[in-house]
Amino acid sequence: MLTGRTSEVQPAQQQHDPLRLATAAVLLDIAYADGKFSPVEDGHMASFLSERFALSPDDTRELVEAADEIRKKTVDHFALTHYIRKNSPLAERIEIVKAMWRLVYSDGTLTGSETYLVRKLADLLGLEHHVMIEAKSAVLRERGE
Repeated sequence: MLTGRTSEVQPAQQQHDPLRLATAAVLLDIAYADGKFSPVEDGHMASFLSERFALSPDDTRELVEAADEIRKKTVDHFALTHYIRKNSPLAERIEIVKAMWRLVYSDGTLTGSETYLVRKLADLLGLEHHVMIEAKSAVLRERGE
């Protein structure tokens, strides 16, 4: 859960690490930025979370479900990204932004709302514009584009 005044992320359930929960909530919000959460996006997000945090498929699914509860109630981008920024080194934050770009490109179309949200979140995560662009370029290279 988000605690509005303290700008910290509290676990929705005790077994969820706040950093994992904040990361999943941010990625889930990106996945829904175009109005739909496709199975391809779900696969990309689950893969990133399970690899990043060494989670089993069941633990990953539970984490995504808890993050979705946060997303449905309210998404406080500042609180989520502030928590991630305070608790993750720059290299990990760059990997999160790459995961965002992978999500938005996974359905084959890039909308203006997706681009805006990735840029906003990358900024809130403390990434300079050129670093965010390099993350995007790296993902496009991965995709052969």
